[in-house]
Amino acid sequence: MSDAAMTVQLDNNQSIIDYCRSCPEDQLTGGLRSGNQVVKLPDCDLVVKFGPFVSSHEAKNQQKAYSIINLDIIIVPSVHNFFMDDEGWGYIISDFIQGKIIDNLSDSHIQRLAYILEYFHSITADRAGSLCGGPSIGLLWPDTNNLTISNVQQVEEWFNSRLFPGDGKVHFDPTPLVLCQLDIAPRNIIWLDDGRVCLLDWASAGFYPRLLEFASLFCQEYCFSEMLLKAVGFDYGRDKEQQQRIYKALYNNERYSFWLHLSSSITSGTAKTS
Repeated sequence: MSDAAMTVQLDNNQSIIDYCRSCPEDQLTGGLRSGNQVVKLPDCDLVVKFGPFVSSHEAKNQQKAYSIINLDIIIVPSVHNFFMDDEGWGYIISDFIQGKIIDNLSDSHIQRLAYILEYFHSITADRAGSLCGGPSIGLLWPDTNNLTISNVQQVEEWFNSRLFPGDGKVHFDPTPLVLCQLDIAPRNIIWLDDGRVCLLDWASAGFYPRLLEFASLFCQEYCFSEMLLKAVGFDYGRDKEQQQRIYKALYNNERYSFWLHLSSSITSGTAKTS
């Protein structure tokens, strides 16, 4: 890449788009060419998360988290701008946080995350749903982009709609609606040299029953989730039936999505059979 191509005008969206779309693989700080990507802008402390699945909802969620969280406990990068290009790709410009991602976390790392998780769950709200009031998306709401939740009953209805007769029903006892990040994984955690921690990817965050945070951890890397759940004192037995129904609903939803896609492909004549 030439020196001219290394420059970018921060007040010009097209200049940022051109830079992001043309930067070489080794300049990406996260993501893959096949999906969302993250690149640091030159000569400034800003990064751009961009791609076909980056939305204004994610940008608003992240900035809402930045505004309500004690940044002395956990760092959330501040969002400076969001825009979309002509192809529908989203671009979130936020603070660059210098640090490292650690795949194999030590006990001290896990204990720090457990403290952060407990802190999140001390932040409550009267209304369920995403932080910014937009759609609930992510690991627990696969293949959705217009599911807007405002109360616990709607959470129950979504999971129960994915359960078959005989699976039982999901029911949350009266419980506080707490801040749930819903995508805590080593890939989304930056460890700073001064001991502070930064958490990325707030697209799924919102106020939900605490059990959903634990359920989302089971969707992550097994050893990591097991260590963190143990550190927060999660009781596997107490809500066992509820957990099983949540996972069953997610499993059924994946099967439903597969058959829906297959049916659509057959109808359009694009499906292939062996």
